[in-house]
Amino acid sequence: MADCEICGSARAVKKVIVEGVVFNACSNCASLGKEIVEKARVPNNTQHRGFRPRNIQEDIVENFPEILRKSISRQGLKYEELARKINENESYLRRVVRGDTMPTIKLAKKLEKALGIKLIEEVE
Repeated sequence: MADCEICGSARAVKKVIVEGVVFNACSNCASLGKEIVEKARVPNNTQHRGFRPRNIQEDIVENFPEILRKSISRQGLKYEELARKINENESYLRRVVRGDTMPTIKLAKKLEKALGIKLIEEVE
């Protein structure tokens, strides 16, 4: 670490929070704030065995409007009921079902749960 960011004179040996601001501080100035104790990172088992962790992202399936329309129709739901069930705006839900608007991952998860369908796929 560099010099103490509080007094500027001694070698900083600790990280402390003083009035909401993080400082590198010397032993004397460290008593002015609360010391931050950094936890050691523990590698997960896959990294330990020489494997690299996979970079997985979630994406909405291409034919989501068709899947939604069929599921809503099959279950005999009205848009108003479904919108209330998932706590979303009905007009927004209609735009998503028509395919005019791409749903967020959060909305897609709500719809998956409410309708018992799969709208999200994992992509590497």
